[in-house]
Amino acid sequence: MRADNLSLRRQSYQARSEQGAAIITALLIVVIVATVAASLITQQSESLTRVTRALERSQLTLYANTTLEWARSALLVQQRNSTYISLTQPWAQGLVTRPIDTATAVGALRDAQSKFNLNNLVDANGKRRDADVEIFTRLLSRLKLDTNIATAIVDWLDSDDEVTSPGGAENSYYWGLANNKSNQRGGYRAPNRTILTIDEIRRVKGVDDEIFNALTPYVTALPTQNVERTRINVNTTSSEVLEAVFNDASPEQIVELLKLRELPYSTIEDFKERNKKLKPAVIDQFLDTKSRYFEASLAITGEVGQVRLAGLLQLQNVTTPTAATTWPAIIWLKEE
Repeated sequence: MRADNLSLRRQSYQARSEQGAAIITALLIVVIVATVAASLITQQSESLTRVTRALERSQLTLYANTTLEWARSALLVQQRNSTYISLTQPWAQGLVTRPIDTATAVGALRDAQSKFNLNNLVDANGKRRDADVEIFTRLLSRLKLDTNIATAIVDWLDSDDEVTSPGGAENSYYWGLANNKSNQRGGYRAPNRTILTIDEIRRVKGVDDEIFNALTPYVTALPTQNVERTRINVNTTSSEVLEAVFNDASPEQIVELLKLRELPYSTIEDFKERNKKLKPAVIDQFLDTKSRYFEASLAITGEVGQVRLAGLLQLQNVTTPTAATTWPAIIWLKEE
């Protein structure tokens, strides 16, 4: 009898053990299934988020192109209405934040000829233009930047491989950067040609991010029409650029010049008439009241993302505004 009871207890214990093991196995299976399900849901959610963002980005890009057309139309209207360019005109007021479906668009235009064109540093033959180099050197000095940067940029642009001293740099210097362990890009060569965008000078000797950011408000890279000098617009340029152009002008004269342009200068003759103490030869050589090139900056913000575009626009038929029917050309366009 005792043996039978012991056998029954063993069978009961074994049954309970098997039942417990089954329960644990079932729980493990539930945990695994729940984990896999959670992972799949997370992956699906991430996939849907990526798809949503991609779709929104495509939509925002379309809105950005539409906003770019606003910029072009604003310039076309201005060109038809006036023979000069000034900061008092509608194009300079920017695009007020505007809703487009579920996004908002904002844009601004800046007269690129309010800045010093670095491509003016060399002439049609790729040779150094001393007068322009002197202006740029004075601009660097007024910005408290190393004036050797002027020489380095001239070497970057000119057609030869000869180093201009002091501060210049040509292929031997740039190829040598390959041996510098801190240089992530390795060696490269000087293009020895004019540049398309201002970003290219980031590779020039002596130009780091801090210097580039300090220069950007005052310099640009514009095509040289028929390899002629691109003139600076007196109605839109800064006091720093004007001080660099008029080396002999007093601070008071520059202040007076800026004050007088509250009533914009309609022609360069008008400018000379109202600023008789400034040298006419310098005015005729470097300045104008017209502009052909404009920088466009656009931002389209959606629910989860943003698209930012920057571009350079060029007016057509600028000498005959009443007959101008061609929309401004897009010289380049990039996403920031």
